[in-house]
Amino acid sequence: MPDGRILVHFTEMNQNEIEQATGLSREVLRKWELRYQFPVPERGPRGQRLYQAKDLQKLQLVKQLISLGMRPSKLIPLPLSKLQALLASKTESSGLCVFDETAEKLLGTLAPGSAPGAVRQYLAALIEGEGLAQFVEQRLPVFNQAVGDAWAAGRIGAHAEHHYTDAVLVLVQSQLLGLQPSELQHRILLTTPPGEVHGLGLLGVQAALTLRGADCFSLGTQTPVIDVVQAVKDWDITLVAISASVVMRPDLARAYAQALRRALPKRCRLWVGGQGFAFLQTVPVAGVKLLRDTAQAVKAWQKLTADQSVR
Repeated sequence: MPDGRILVHFTEMNQNEIEQATGLSREVLRKWELRYQFPVPERGPRGQRLYQAKDLQKLQLVKQLISLGMRPSKLIPLPLSKLQALLASKTESSGLCVFDETAEKLLGTLAPGSAPGAVRQYLAALIEGEGLAQFVEQRLPVFNQAVGDAWAAGRIGAHAEHHYTDAVLVLVQSQLLGLQPSELQHRILLTTPPGEVHGLGLLGVQAALTLRGADCFSLGTQTPVIDVVQAVKDWDITLVAISASVVMRPDLARAYAQALRRALPKRCRLWVGGQGFAFLQTVPVAGVKLLRDTAQAVKAWQKLTADQSVR
């Protein structure tokens, strides 16, 4: 197996050169640039992307380790020396892990050559066997990560990722039809900031809370502050839940949360979640509650309703 040492005799590479040298498509490279801020190319005189040769070795190492089943989200933040050690030892230690069996089966239904309807059948069987609550709280976050990483690694195409998203939306929303809220003290509004098109994390929260009697209303994705505020006013919303993925720039996520908090009535709670708001763990925004995942959102909801029931 190669030891990861690569000789480089030039300082910059254009798009075609970096693709040929790494085996990574331009779509994958741009996805990593947005999601992980690596690699970040400079711009040439005509606006073309120019990649630094110093990044070539890391890209090649990451590509090799991904082929062993490791996740780009875990690999890219690591220094070069760590990547070299991992490749040399063929280990999956140091916090790196492969997808679990159910996630690997899911990716199999999305792989080239699979039947178009296979993913929906697989997800439907899981929901029927485990129940919707367990699916959205435990399976869905893992599946979303697996599909996103598989796309970034080139294991599945963008069309397969979109097909997965559509299958989840159809199956989960069909399960929620006809459910009547039992907790009428609060109405929950769910959406994402402008520029954030990923809504499956938000769907998981909506489903989990609806199954526990919450009265949830979704605006879909990319809702401006002014529209959220108007919906809160028109529909007497008491809790707004916002989701942002890792592709959301932290400065934009913070600005959105701050603007929303200023514009919302004081009585209206503001919850946020997703990797796009992870920075709030160290630099919080007053009046904004950070939730780590769907399970934590459920606990926060249960505590909120329990506290009000004893008043």
